[in-house]
Amino acid sequence: MKTRISKFIRLLCVLWLIVWAGAPRASAQPRPGLGLRFSAGQPTLSLTGEVGTVYSIQYASDLSQTNQWVDRTLLQVQGASSVWTDPSGPTPGQRFYRAVSVPAPADTNLVFIQPGTFTMGSPSTEAERGSDEVQHTVTISRGFWMERFLITQGAYLAVVGSNPSFFNGFQTSYPAPPEGTNYGTDLRRPVDQVSWCDASNYCALRTQQERAGGLIPTNYVYRLPTESEWEYACRAGTTTAFYLGSALHSGQANFNGQSEYDASVGSIYNPSGIYLGQTTAAGNYAANGWGLCDMIGNLWEWCQDWYGAYPAGSVTDPQGAVTGSYRVFRGGSWRFDSGTARYCRSANRSGDTPDLRNYIVGFRVLLAPSQP
Repeated sequence: MKTRISKFIRLLCVLWLIVWAGAPRASAQPRPGLGLRFSAGQPTLSLTGEVGTVYSIQYASDLSQTNQWVDRTLLQVQGASSVWTDPSGPTPGQRFYRAVSVPAPADTNLVFIQPGTFTMGSPSTEAERGSDEVQHTVTISRGFWMERFLITQGAYLAVVGSNPSFFNGFQTSYPAPPEGTNYGTDLRRPVDQVSWCDASNYCALRTQQERAGGLIPTNYVYRLPTESEWEYACRAGTTTAFYLGSALHSGQANFNGQSEYDASVGSIYNPSGIYLGQTTAAGNYAANGWGLCDMIGNLWEWCQDWYGAYPAGSVTDPQGAVTGSYRVFRGGSWRFDSGTARYCRSANRSGDTPDLRNYIVGFRVLLAPSQP
């Protein structure tokens, strides 16, 4: 018993030393502190520091000169302290932790999403739910930044050098009338007609360009969110059918407002509801509690996962099915059929082949350390 306690005290002392050594020395900022306790055999860390600052929580197996610190999560100081449990522990041997402050991204539209646990899927009482929306507990153990908006036509053009969007300029094909419709050129609209492959290529190109420009650390990447990360970010702590509440009414988002929804009764026909029949510029509607816009309607959003059944029981950082035919997309759209309110629910799932290009599908990205 004495030996175990001694090892614990030694680990705790080293932990505090590492945190102090890795802290920024600017006098205007308080030095970060990292407390440690064990909960159900897993290390639970308590981070203190400047409120709003994001820290990389890193670990190493030893303190030699050649040791390698591994990014385990990003964690933001919120209030007096922020608590995080490392679900990857316990591990054989000792694990040393440190906290290193991370500069804010150059892109001010990136919103930090704190790690946490939530209930994914929909309750059996939610009207018109899908049979594949089985509720289960998901832990998102790694914090990340997510784009506040869907990737806009302007942002896509700047990275890829082209703009494939249907809602850009004069169009005569469906859903435009035969005589044509001039949608104008508004690069604030989300980019559409991008496949899952196109979206993934955008992420790779943007990562390469911003690394070369020194805008992100060399081990950080842009990527599509996993399906669980998307729903976690969409809900922003809510448990209702939408982050706006249990119902969605015309005018609250860019969807087919003639088909509203209430979780207790299902779809509700509203003949005077607003139906725009096209995308709208990013940020035209109320954001969720974490500041993310258009998680309801406008365009479906590609996720990283193959479409498949949810895992049974509680899971941590699920990556979706190993293989499949369809990639997941989420959130609903502007269109009269796939944009009815019931398809815009936080738990609703859909998908298609990775090569699909359509004017109802776009994407948003997240930024996080690459995983070993």
